Amino acid sequence: MYEKFGVVTAGNNVTFKLFFPDSHKDPAQYIKGGIPCIRNIQVVGDFQEKINQQNWDINTAPEMTKQDHPKGWLYSYETTLCDGFYQYKFFVTFENNEQRWCGDPCTKYSGLDPNNENSAFVVGGNPVQNVQPIANRLTPKDLIIYEIMIDDFVENLFDHRNPQVEGNAPLDIIRGKIDYFVGLGINAVEFMPWTATYGRNFSWGYNPFLYFAIEDRYTNPQSPDELEANLDRLFRLQMLIDELHSRNIHVIMDGVFNHVDVDQNNPGRGFPYYWLYQNPQDSPFIGDFERGGFFEELNFDNKCAQEFIFDVCKYWLDTYQIDGIRFDYTLGFFRRDGVDPGISRLISNLHGYLYGTNRTNIALMIEHLTDNRYQAIDDTNRIGATGCWYDPLMFQAFDSGSSGNVNTSIMRAMHTSRDFYPGNNPVIYIENHDHGTLVNKVGGSRVGVSREENWFKTQPYAIALLTLPGTVLIHNGQEFGDEYYLPESGPDRVQSRPVNWERSTDFIGSRLINLYRKLIQIRKNYPSLCSPFFYPDNYDETNTKFNYQGYGVNIDKDVIIYHRWGIGKDGQVEKFIIVLNCSSFDQVVDVPFPHNGRWKDLLNGEEFPVNKYLLERQNLNSNWGRIYYANV
Repeated sequence: MYEKFGVVTAGNNVTFKLFFPDSHKDPAQYIKGGIPCIRNIQVVGDFQEKINQQNWDINTAPEMTKQDHPKGWLYSYETTLCDGFYQYKFFVTFENNEQRWCGDPCTKYSGLDPNNENSAFVVGGNPVQNVQPIANRLTPKDLIIYEIMIDDFVENLFDHRNPQVEGNAPLDIIRGKIDYFVGLGINAVEFMPWTATYGRNFSWGYNPFLYFAIEDRYTNPQSPDELEANLDRLFRLQMLIDELHSRNIHVIMDGVFNHVDVDQNNPGRGFPYYWLYQNPQDSPFIGDFERGGFFEELNFDNKCAQEFIFDVCKYWLDTYQIDGIRFDYTLGFFRRDGVDPGISRLISNLHGYLYGTNRTNIALMIEHLTDNRYQAIDDTNRIGATGCWYDPLMFQAFDSGSSGNVNTSIMRAMHTSRDFYPGNNPVIYIENHDHGTLVNKVGGSRVGVSREENWFKTQPYAIALLTLPGTVLIHNGQEFGDEYYLPESGPDRVQSRPVNWERSTDFIGSRLINLYRKLIQIRKNYPSLCSPFFYPDNYDETNTKFNYQGYGVNIDKDVIIYHRWGIGKDGQVEKFIIVLNCSSFDQVVDVPFPHNGRWKDLLNGEEFPVNKYLLERQNLNSNWGRIYYANV
């Protein structure tokens, strides 16, 4: 429903639509909140000169008509305009005679003016329609995701953009790097929030205020032909998604649905459905709900808020044919006791909607930051998400890599599929946007870490990442050992971290990127690595020198051995023995095998005849590993 509000265009006909729920007409709409107490609403903007008025003139601006709606009230205004990119706001007069400039909560465009956070719309240009869905959408467990922070990804590419791709907007720059994605081997891209954020300070995107609009700076064409380029601002996103889908790369968006940004010092600025109420505290969209603490919380106890966010998800899934959503900080809108009207209901409704539209394998992944990270698994099963972000593996990589010593607790972290319901799986990573890079972490997590002295320590954890169960996620720049420090807390935490692309071709970058390419290809060639099967399960952490079968951890040598298996492409059982040397020294170990015969080391290109279920005294290079494979 909400996706149909905002500005609707049909040729040169333009209709502004603004909806308000009313519990007197539909008691289900909200249990806490009130009516907006509006006397009248005018539409003001730079379109007014086209209807023989002065731009941004409230004295002549057209007034919206209030109409009946089954769930509340709909304000609308219709006009005819020539082709163009237009900015507007609502000028609201309340019953107490207070007046306020407000944005449109359902606008599909954010405005160009950095000082006013206008809403916007387009007449003409290339409409967003018929976005091509991916031809063969993979199950979430088969995805190898590349996480992109759009600003950081493109900042050092503007002067080195692909000349074959027209345009200089950030989305165009990313489109010019699709060959790089294909060469790396990933099959999905996850964009950190692209929805419009409030303010012009640097942001990671986690302070949304316009959910149906993409952040203006990502579509800014920076083109000499400004009019034509502005008409195609949203079409740029379609072109990017169409191109990614044509290259068999899935698209996942990061959705921030726990909270919205509101500027309490500037009435009218921020999330419009807050300021469109005479008393903003009466807004049924806003209110305390579970564990928030960030900005203003959306009140999922009220059905109108539930419907609004569901329609936001539906809009991006339908209009742009995206292949999944990562739900940020779901702990903030999850109710563990009783019926959960928050993330659980949202996921359930999305599953039902997607089933009804015959769409399968849509990834609905949650970031669920429970104090005990393993508690997130039980919550994920209850919520019905396809998976959740899985911090334990990353934290173990940070700790073991920096200390140089492996603890037996790493075996629980490596059993990534444990306790997930069938069909659900973790999203696994050894680096993500929330922390400093893995190279920095293994070097001591501080400013000034030497990339040259620490990059090789990340290699065994990269091997683990691509050989463990779960949806794999690689943060932009991780694949070539980019390095920077990021505080774990404090005001300097949200900062710009431009990807240092020149490092992708230096000695370190070349070595690491070749390793990632090889590991990604191995995972794609042998789909049983995506299975949930892992041994040793329920590892006894008192076994500090492997278990009785020779698997697990030897803390004296900092060596890890585990077994994976599953059904291969040919329908036969595939088996793997993965050996990781996390030590800075070569080590000699006996490697156990589940059966005799010839085993191939996929990583190093060697073959070994196994007798007596053992390869004795195998020399393992420091900070390296082996991936033994046999098909039986």
